[in-house]
Amino acid sequence: MRTANRKLSWTIGLVTTFLGLVWLWGGTAVAAQTLYPVATDQYVNDYANVISSADEAHIRDLLTGYEASDGVQMTVLTVRSLSDYGTGDNSIEQFATNLFNEWGIGQASRNDGVLLLVAVADRELRIELGSGYGVAYNGRMQRIIDQIIVPYFRQEDYSLGIFEGSRAIVADLRGEVYESLAETNGSIPSRTTGVDEPTTGGLGKILLGLGAVGVPLGSLLVSRYRRYKPRTCSSCQTTMTRLEEQADDAYLKPGQLTEERLSSVDYDVWLCPNCQQRQVIPYENWLQRYGRCRKCHYRTVSHSSTILSHPTYSHSGRKRDRAYCNHCGDEKITESVIPMLVESSSSSSSSSSSSSSSSSSSSFGGGSSSGGGASGKW
Repeated sequence: MRTANRKLSWTIGLVTTFLGLVWLWGGTAVAAQTLYPVATDQYVNDYANVISSADEAHIRDLLTGYEASDGVQMTVLTVRSLSDYGTGDNSIEQFATNLFNEWGIGQASRNDGVLLLVAVADRELRIELGSGYGVAYNGRMQRIIDQIIVPYFRQEDYSLGIFEGSRAIVADLRGEVYESLAETNGSIPSRTTGVDEPTTGGLGKILLGLGAVGVPLGSLLVSRYRRYKPRTCSSCQTTMTRLEEQADDAYLKPGQLTEERLSSVDYDVWLCPNCQQRQVIPYENWLQRYGRCRKCHYRTVSHSSTILSHPTYSHSGRKRDRAYCNHCGDEKITESVIPMLVESSSSSSSSSSSSSSSSSSSSFGGGSSSGGGASGKW
C-alpha cells in the first residue's frame, strides 16, 4: 500500500512539474511575441497598401540617402487601423511611441530617429521623433502635417502625401528649404529652413486660394512668382537684374558649378547695375537625388548599393552602401543588415514573428522616443 501511494505521489509530482514547464514555456512564447507590426523593411512598411510602387521606390531612395549622408534613420509605416493590433494603446501618440521604442528607430547614441505613421482607416497620422530632438521640432512637424500632408490625404492621395511629407521632414531636419515636386524651379529664397509660411498681400492670397483648390498648381504659381519677382538692391534701392544662365556662372563657386552640372541645385544671380552688389540664390531640385557632402557641404553626393548576401527566410542579408562626392571626392562606405524574409500570411507562428522582429529591429540603431512629435487628422 505504501509502495502504491509512493508511486502515485511520484506520478502526480512528475505531471505537475511537466505542466509547470509547459505553462512557463507558453508564457515565455507569448511574452516574446510582439503585438506591434513587424518591420520587414528599414525604410518603408506599407501594410495599408496605399503607396504606389514608384513612390515607394522614391521614398526608399530618399531615406536611404538621408541615412547615408546624415546618419539619421527615418522609416514610414502605414496600417489599416491601430485596432487591428490589439496593443491596448489609447491613442495614436501612445501607439507610435511604443512602436518606435519596440523597433529602436535611430541611433542609440543620439536618439535622432523619425517615424512617419499613417493609420488610413482611422484617418490619423503621426510624426514621432526620437528623444534627442528638442520641443521646438514638435511645431515644425505640426506645420508639415497641416500644410503638406493633410491636404493630399483629404484628396485621398495617400501615396503622394506620404512621399511629399517624407521629403519635407528630411528637408526640415537638414535645415533646408522644402520644395514640392510641382515646384520645378525650387522654393523661397528668403527662408533657410522648414516649411513655407503663408504669403501676405493681394497676389499671395490669390495664389494661396489657388493652392487650396489644387495644391500642386498653387504651389507652382507661388514658387515661380517669388523666384522671378523684381528685386531691389538693399544698398542703393536700384532695381536689380537677373543674369542669364551662362552669364551667372562667373559669379558661382566651383562647388556651385558642380551642383548646376549635376542639376541638383540651380542658382540665380541678381546683379545691381548701379553698385554691382549681387545676390546668389539657390534652388534645389529634389527630383535629382544627390545628398549633401559631409566635408564640402555641397549637394553633390551620389549613392550606390551592392548586395553582399541576399536575405532568406532563415538568415538576414548584408549590403554595402557607397556615398561619393562628385565635387571634393569624399567617399563613405558602410555595411548594413538586410532583414530576413518573412511569410506574408498573418497566421505566422509566434516563433517566426519573434525572429522577424529581432532581425528587422537589428537594422535600426536602438534609438528611443519620449513622445515628441506631432499628430494630425483628415
